[in-house]
Amino acid sequence: MRNKIAIALLIAGLLSIGAWNGQGQTDKPRNVSYEYQVIFDPTATQAMEEGVKQLNQIGAEGWEITGVIQYGNNAPMLYLKRPRRSL
Repeated sequence: MRNKIAIALLIAGLLSIGAWNGQGQTDKPRNVSYEYQVIFDPTATQAMEEGVKQLNQIGAEGWEITGVIQYGNNAPMLYLKRPRRSL
């Protein structure tokens, strides 16, 4: 009886591991190269409304913020990346 329970648990465990490996992001491109850009935060260097408009424009061009850093009292710098556009 114990052998049957052990075999059943082993099979259930193997099936659950197989199902777990099949999950995740599958539509993400594999060999993507990126281009990068560093800008000063436009919301800190100009009026908030204009800065937000500029950020929206940058986002519409495919850029996304990957990091923010600020040195001293200077405006924050935004590190941006987007997939490199094929020619």
